Amino acid sequence: MGFFTNSTPRSRVRKEPVLSMESRISGRYSDGWGAVSAGLGATQTAHGPVPAWLSESLSAVTACLEITTASIASFPASIVADSEDGRQAAQNTLPAVKLISRPNVRQSWPSFCMQVVADLQMQGNSVSWIKKDARGAVVSLTPIPWTWLSPQVVGVGTHSRLVFDVVTSTPETQLLSLPPRLLDTEVLHIKARSDNGLIGRSVLARAAGVVRESLEMSKVAEKTWRNGMRPSGYLSSPSYLTDEQRKLAKASLLDYSGALNAGKVPLLEGGWSFKQASLNSADAEFLASRQFGVAEICRLFRVPEPLIQLGDRLPADLSPYLAAFAQLTLAPIVSAIEAEFDQAVLPAGYHLLIDMGGLLRGNYSAVAAANCAQVQSGIMTANEARNAVGLSSHADGDALRTGSAPNWPADAPGMPSLAPKPGHTGDGLPAPGTHQNEGASA
Repeated sequence: MGFFTNSTPRSRVRKEPVLSMESRISGRYSDGWGAVSAGLGATQTAHGPVPAWLSESLSAVTACLEITTASIASFPASIVADSEDGRQAAQNTLPAVKLISRPNVRQSWPSFCMQVVADLQMQGNSVSWIKKDARGAVVSLTPIPWTWLSPQVVGVGTHSRLVFDVVTSTPETQLLSLPPRLLDTEVLHIKARSDNGLIGRSVLARAAGVVRESLEMSKVAEKTWRNGMRPSGYLSSPSYLTDEQRKLAKASLLDYSGALNAGKVPLLEGGWSFKQASLNSADAEFLASRQFGVAEICRLFRVPEPLIQLGDRLPADLSPYLAAFAQLTLAPIVSAIEAEFDQAVLPAGYHLLIDMGGLLRGNYSAVAAANCAQVQSGIMTANEARNAVGLSSHADGDALRTGSAPNWPADAPGMPSLAPKPGHTGDGLPAPGTHQNEGASA
């Protein structure tokens, strides 16, 4: 009897899900620089943020931005996988491998990198929409300009999360088919140094006063050359001129103005004289201040000044500056891109590898010396070195060098070359007409 009682199906009441209203915990990050709103504990700053497009009107800002974005975009990128023998190249069947060739239908990898790094440098944040297929595999990465987005911290019930609302509606946003809202798990978000761990802030936002000062000086220079009078000299007349004499003087000056008439000697009559004008101390101080503004902006971007301001002060050897640029400027950005890409795009066990050795492109002697040292030390084979410089493989080039590495000194200015040195080493005298030991008499 109890069996039938327990086996009889009981009626169950279906519980409908309870939908909670979304609440916005924080206000919009409306300044476009990643500065937090008042709801997240923002503090008053001495200078308001400067728009990125206005900052790029300064040649120093544009030069720092171009050299950084172009350098990182030129680095070779690859996907590697963890294995028992270390990291190996990932299989070509991995969907993410195609991303480093063509992140989306409209951009190549270098173009994608340039936009990502530019947003990171100028805005402090870079956001790319991760689009997946029905299997959940990533098929495209579409970078979204930071000015199109409004980051929000929203709460649903007892849970909170960061979302990005697309607040711009233009033909461009429609062409990219952007959704109205992107969750933090649907984007590749790369941040500059952050104050709260959610949104990054660029160096231009933190030091807006330096940028604003350089902008004001640029305006002064533009107005000076547009409206001011800065002649190389002036003509002095002995007395006031009549209207007819003024017309004759202006007509005569046309024969000596312009680049084609430079060097002509004017004929002065009636007591006229020419006096040369010199640069006064105020103008000289203004030019020095503009040069100091360039150094300040280079300091913000951590770009060595000689790399963007070439001229009379060009150093004889740029190698120390390039090394500092690679270690202090490029390496932190590359590390941030690799870490966020691994977390948001790649499955576990796979990693993005951006080879900073691409910085040696164009310096063939440095590439050859580095490959030679690695081959002789047994780090790489001769064929790997040949392929690295675009040469075909050799039949005997697949074996690694064994034994101790040669102790020849490396190539460097003022040092011996990386090769054995011919010359007399025995007790006998070398043969006449040769520097070799062969043929020497005992």
